[in-house]
Amino acid sequence: MSTEVKNVSKVLIVTTSHDHFEGANPHPTGVWLEEFAVPYMELLHNGVEITVASPKGGSMPIDPRSLPTPEQDKAWQRAIAASKQTTQLSKVSATEFDAIFLPGGHGPMFDLPDNSDLQQLLREFHDTGKIIAAVCHGPVGLVGATLSDGTPLVKDKVLTSYTNSEEIAVKLDKEVPFSLEERLRDLGAIFIAHEDKADHVEKDGKLITGQNPNSSASIARALVAALNQQLPAIFERTLEAIAPAQIVAEFPVNTFLENLAIAPDGTIFITSYEDGKVYRMTQTGELTDFAKVEGNMAGIVIEPTGDLLVAATLKGKEPTICRIQPTGSVERILTLPEAIFLNGMTHLQGNLYLVADSYKGAIWAVDAISQTARIWLEDPLLARSDASNPFPAVNGIKIYQNALFASNTQRQLLIRIPLTDDGAPGKPEVFLTNVNLDDFAFDNLGNLYGTTHVYNSVIRISPTKEITTIAKAEQGMTGNTAVAFGRTSNDNTSIYITTNGGMSLPPSTGVELAKVVRLEVGVQGE
Repeated sequence: MSTEVKNVSKVLIVTTSHDHFEGANPHPTGVWLEEFAVPYMELLHNGVEITVASPKGGSMPIDPRSLPTPEQDKAWQRAIAASKQTTQLSKVSATEFDAIFLPGGHGPMFDLPDNSDLQQLLREFHDTGKIIAAVCHGPVGLVGATLSDGTPLVKDKVLTSYTNSEEIAVKLDKEVPFSLEERLRDLGAIFIAHEDKADHVEKDGKLITGQNPNSSASIARALVAALNQQLPAIFERTLEAIAPAQIVAEFPVNTFLENLAIAPDGTIFITSYEDGKVYRMTQTGELTDFAKVEGNMAGIVIEPTGDLLVAATLKGKEPTICRIQPTGSVERILTLPEAIFLNGMTHLQGNLYLVADSYKGAIWAVDAISQTARIWLEDPLLARSDASNPFPAVNGIKIYQNALFASNTQRQLLIRIPLTDDGAPGKPEVFLTNVNLDDFAFDNLGNLYGTTHVYNSVIRISPTKEITTIAKAEQGMTGNTAVAFGRTSNDNTSIYITTNGGMSLPPSTGVELAKVVRLEVGVQGE
């Protein structure tokens, strides 16, 4: 079922004018028709106004290997008609459009990489925060594009394209002017390759890319969702194995439960972001106001002494680490004036704790005894791709098997950072893409349990990266924010989930009660 794009969006499709391979065997090529026609028809079906342009204008060449079947010819009739009358690229302006889309085929490999008109358009689309999408060989149009300071447009962007393996499989790796995958990597892109012929789309901020012709329908749907400012449908194919759920506490509507930490005796401490509170809940379910700061409160950990450390932003907008004693008294131990948005926390080693800075794109190391802090790691993978989007970048952080795992919520990434013996960070690497995680926890088998926040579900990610949904809105997961394993013999195979009732993305029925929900997963926590 399609959803019509609101307020009539306009998309520019830029295709090729090049109709043959160069070199000793100049056999015909052009656009791979499916990569043009399927997105064209999807956009048209959703009420989008489309302009098709090419370097020379006129009829675009179609790779003869992609000519349509009779059924496709009928279904793609309007797209095929549009392919015969493209506008000359030099005559279009970025100001007229909301998005640009580059279909593939081998033709673009020859006339798009160095096209100055396309490079200027892409820079303007990027600088004005508009959507850039490309599929298969279409991303070759990005390789010559730079930002105003000369930085390659693709640098530090998560993306995909037709892979080396796929080029070799069709025996055209010696006939293309260069390897597209290698060129993108050389320009600093974070290239994600799936198996040959996989239906695979990557989205990093306003950049959307697809791997091959089989990704044509998926990238079209992703483009429509982006135009409509909808969430990408990243979990639509996820398996389900719903866990037994029990609501153990409820809070008033518009209570933004943010995080939780569980003591060895089973006491649960819960931060409430907007009112700066910590709630204390005993194993018997007794709930009390435990502590409060004048400001906001996010991350929380428990020190060996039983004191709590919390990441707060006090009323003067000061990012601060506070210690809360067992009596509930609050002590400000450290202010971090260079921090922006302190969020998830975890213990590193000794007196050191790590704190995610969601808007700085960094992780701080805080010494709870000396009351000092330093940047432990700052890296593009931890940063936002869109500063105008309030969703946090680096968010949840947890250590498992000599590595720190970190969620980048805005970019829908899970990052793995190797740890040295002395607790220093190695080079961050992308562990998983297309996964919207807020907080997460590991069990002793290596499964990760993650809250998806605005997707209103809890997922399990296996060590082999298979994703299973284990709880949904029906189990009380609307606006779920954090997760932790129980720590007593009565609940150490259960996880506890905090929710805000959908405050970040309200459901159609309105914001719900905030909750703490227990899910039985049958495996002990790490």
